[in-house]
Amino acid sequence: MKREVYESQKAFAGEKKPSMQRRCVGHDYTERMMYMVTLVVENRHPLFGNVVGRSDALEGKADAPHMELSKLGQRVSDEWWATSLHHPEIEVVALQMMPDHLHGILFVKEQMAKPLGMVIRGFKQSCNRHYRELVLGVAPNIPSLPSVQSVALPTQHTKQPQKAHPIGVFTM
Repeated sequence: MKREVYESQKAFAGEKKPSMQRRCVGHDYTERMMYMVTLVVENRHPLFGNVVGRSDALEGKADAPHMELSKLGQRVSDEWWATSLHHPEIEVVALQMMPDHLHGILFVKEQMAKPLGMVIRGFKQSCNRHYRELVLGVAPNIPSLPSVQSVALPTQHTKQPQKAHPIGVFTM
């Protein structure tokens, strides 16, 4: 297809804008308000799972259309619902997972110290960590704690130090 034909038939929305240019200029994203968030997987790869079922089946029936989450999709869902644990000023209202994107609604209950974009950044970083672990097979990069040399004499040791719990949100 020629460029001029493409341009004349392009969708009403126009050129795709980088995400930061889709924000409302001048809006304070720290204030109390409901926010609808849509996040899309890069290149729209269906990493979160599959829609299964029959389109003609009645809602509530076993063969009704529904989303079967992949392991990554489940982890992403868990991270979304855990947002309130990390940010008590935010209430998670809803989440709708799709194979290549998600829609969520967050309620900021009180003025936040940092903008909502920083909260979303942390969510995306956690999701990327799960992607690297589950899809790429890369172990989580958890910084090791520095070892401390004991200055006590062997006769002053009372008991062996206990092992620390692994750092991380999820255990396998």
